[in-house]
Amino acid sequence: MAARQPQFSPKEVAAAMEVSESSVKRWCDNGTIPVIKTAGGHRRITLDALQAFVHANDRCLLKPELLGLPQLSPDRTTRIEGNEDPLNQNFRDSLAQGDEAACRKLMAQKIASGNTRSEAAESLITDAMHGFGEAWDCNELDVYQERRGCDIAMRLIYELRSEIPSPPKSAPIAIGGAPEGDPYQLPTMLVELALREVGWNATSLGNDLPMESFVQAAHDYDPQMVWMSVSSVSEPGMFVAAQNQLADSLGEDVPLLIGGRALCDKLRPRLRYTAHCDSLRHLVELAALMRLNRQK
Repeated sequence: MAARQPQFSPKEVAAAMEVSESSVKRWCDNGTIPVIKTAGGHRRITLDALQAFVHANDRCLLKPELLGLPQLSPDRTTRIEGNEDPLNQNFRDSLAQGDEAACRKLMAQKIASGNTRSEAAESLITDAMHGFGEAWDCNELDVYQERRGCDIAMRLIYELRSEIPSPPKSAPIAIGGAPEGDPYQLPTMLVELALREVGWNATSLGNDLPMESFVQAAHDYDPQMVWMSVSSVSEPGMFVAAQNQLADSLGEDVPLLIGGRALCDKLRPRLRYTAHCDSLRHLVELAALMRLNRQK
């Protein structure tokens, strides 16, 4: 026996569409929305009838939750915008669909075309996550899809990292992460991957890290370089004070490299650091040069 479909009153549909109840009743009465009648003669609209009406008339349910329905249509097709390269588009689509195997295959293709692991990861993952953010803002992507995409991306980065041989004991040590209040974990993971490719014994400390933890880690690791990936700053004044305190604690012998989209022109002059890297490639080039200088 088929499951009974949900049925809605014109008043409920009107609230979900944010139109007048009289408009919904008119659509019902002229046949634009098929209805069934209760024993008492009241109009009832089935879910199939409502969805057919919405699709045929280019309308939408602005508040589907009032009907107990999801915000996004289960049969939607979402195209994540970004880099026009077909490989990037396929990666974004696969990530949005949760197809981890396809993402892994596309990453391997990017590397096989001549990119380093970190270049391939930055090109595909950074592009995809920017597109995810825009799709989410436009209500074209659900939160779970964004979270799932992040998890897949992190697993891919971990796999790429595991393919790099362990650094020798003589390799210079680098540590870094994202400061307190910054929820983004992928950027600092990409930095760790990139630095390991150019011979650093790099360790990402994670995201949302208090400055006190940066200071403690610097004492524990005794690094030859510290990086800070800053994608989000909620309290600029507090961040500047804490970051400057970290820079002072490192002294002049430990370079502090900073980067990230949150470091705007107004914020950056207030910070103390050795170098600002406006891209992952810039950081890699600088880190490679620093390593060569240490070997002389």
